[in-house]
Amino acid sequence: MPKLPKTARSIHRKAKSEGWKFRDAAGKGGRNGTRREYHIDNLPKETRDALLEQAISNVSEDLCALPAVKAEALPAVPAENLPAPAALARWQRDTMDARCAILNLVEQLAETHGLNKAIAKVVAQAKAELLPEHIQSLVTVANARSGGQMGKQTLSRRTLYRWRELRGLGVTALAPREAAQKPLPGWVPYFLKVYRVPQKLSVPDALEQLACILPDCMEMPSESQCYRLLKKMSNVDREKGRRTGNEMRALKGYRVRDTSDMVPGEVYQCDGHSFKARVAHPVHGKPFKPEVCAVIDAATRLVMGWSAGLSESNQTVADALRHAITITPEKPYGGVNAIFYTDPGSGNLAKINADPAFGRYARLGITFKTGIVGNSQARGLVERLQQSLWIRAAKQLPTFCGRDMDGTTLYKTTKLVDAQVKKTGTSELLPSWPQFLDVCAQAVERYNNTPHSSLPKITDETGKRRHMTPLEMWNSFLARGWTPATMTDAELDDCFRPRVQVTTRRGQVRVLGQTYYNPELVHHGGEQVFAEYEVQDGSRVWVRDMDERLICIARFEANHSRMFARSATEKAMEDREARRLEVVDRKREEIMEERRGVIELTPTPEAIEARRELVIEMAAPQEAMEIPADDRGRYRLWCRLDARMDRGDALTDREAQFYRSFKKTRVWRAFRDVEEDLAIAK
Repeated sequence: MPKLPKTARSIHRKAKSEGWKFRDAAGKGGRNGTRREYHIDNLPKETRDALLEQAISNVSEDLCALPAVKAEALPAVPAENLPAPAALARWQRDTMDARCAILNLVEQLAETHGLNKAIAKVVAQAKAELLPEHIQSLVTVANARSGGQMGKQTLSRRTLYRWRELRGLGVTALAPREAAQKPLPGWVPYFLKVYRVPQKLSVPDALEQLACILPDCMEMPSESQCYRLLKKMSNVDREKGRRTGNEMRALKGYRVRDTSDMVPGEVYQCDGHSFKARVAHPVHGKPFKPEVCAVIDAATRLVMGWSAGLSESNQTVADALRHAITITPEKPYGGVNAIFYTDPGSGNLAKINADPAFGRYARLGITFKTGIVGNSQARGLVERLQQSLWIRAAKQLPTFCGRDMDGTTLYKTTKLVDAQVKKTGTSELLPSWPQFLDVCAQAVERYNNTPHSSLPKITDETGKRRHMTPLEMWNSFLARGWTPATMTDAELDDCFRPRVQVTTRRGQVRVLGQTYYNPELVHHGGEQVFAEYEVQDGSRVWVRDMDERLICIARFEANHSRMFARSATEKAMEDREARRLEVVDRKREEIMEERRGVIELTPTPEAIEARRELVIEMAAPQEAMEIPADDRGRYRLWCRLDARMDRGDALTDREAQFYRSFKKTRVWRAFRDVEEDLAIAK
């Protein structure tokens, strides 16, 4: 050390001769377990400076490795005007930690050299960039500006004293404040009004609309300004008005439906789907897209039943539900469910299914629930099934017409199939109805035996860890002693016959416009009864009283205009044929009108006279009135005319015509909407 003797003996002799202050402390290095410690103020200035530099250079990196500030380590309620720890950005935390590290260094040096000397030495070495590397690198971070930009390389006494005072208020007081948010420009609400529309205008298109409604006192923004504004907004705020319904909900949070505590049969979900491949119609053989319907168990993800039909109908839903309940040797799973959850489609809500008194659901003892219109996310379980089951099956067919199909190939395949069907009545690419049903059955079997990602994991016989299949999940419940609620074939037939409420008259009931008779009904004349019928057999109906006791089976009576019985299926086919012919007739009339072209009319004497008066009126001199070429000028002219109208002043014909016509334009509505929304004075 400078200005000190080289040996301990010489130092003790110098201290004794100069009268240094000392104290005896326990420790190694002295006589009888004590050593003499001299006060640092007794040392020469050069010695004290050297010791201070040595202490700074020996600072360990652990002093800088500060743990992140935890909310639980601070008071429950931060001091007034102090930022909450959770609200700090990353750059604010880094700056706060760097300032803490530098203050820790100062406090450590102050214990032996005094606060003023410690601060002065740290400031001097920071300016000369002589601090240890891990400390010197924190100086720019500690001096960071708002937003995390690196600050200067030096420190000052005033800065370090200010940081010490701030840390006394709380650790988060060392975090720099964020810059105050600048107010939004005046053009922002006008721009958002034309940008937040369902048409999803681009920024350039929105700027064109903005030019029509922006007041003269405001400067038009550039495209870059608009893009920066949109970038700062959240997805939900930016897309407000541009998206609605499902599209908007896709940007927001959602609720996860948990089925882990459910048992099989507790909830069945059902949904129809337009099959994304063309197949041969079972009646006329022409290509069409059938309707398929699946019922899935929420607890096991097992497809309990399915059906296919020509179009969406209540019968397709009923067939799928009946298939889900039925248990056969070929289908060893099924049972009556407690809740039937569907979308509010016409087939699900049909009175024959959903009527609370005599609908199929009520007769089965099933609670019927529907989701909210347009909220398909709530039925995500069965909605996702369409992709995994039906669309995957449709992709196996050459006539697949989903959105994933190549457009050129789809066009060529469609033209080829249509040409072959028109020429021969069939096509080698077009699956027949039985082939389509086989594809559906195989797809359901494959789905039920494929591991499902939402089911628990097991270790199979090969030692591989994988998810359970829906069928394995079903069997696991059976192995634990659970049994499904079942029905006999006779009970199913009884519950799934469509039922209507009718009145008996002289032993007769009328169902679907046809008359059925049984002598037993004579004793129930004028009473309200339930009449059940078979969809494919219109020869008889089952008549029950209001307590659902069977009265009799009434047979078709030949007192109807039709000689032979007509089943519900035949009636539905005739109704569908009539609707399709009506569409064809409208199209034919449209084509014939286009073919006729312009219709020649012979003017009447009244029309000739009206035309002569119109020519005279148009030839008369008009009052001079200048109509501005720009939209803002025309709107101001209309406002002046409107003020004159309020005062009771008369308008010229041309002014009145402009006043009436301009009010009907899009420009007038745009200006008026802005005035109403933003309370702009006229």
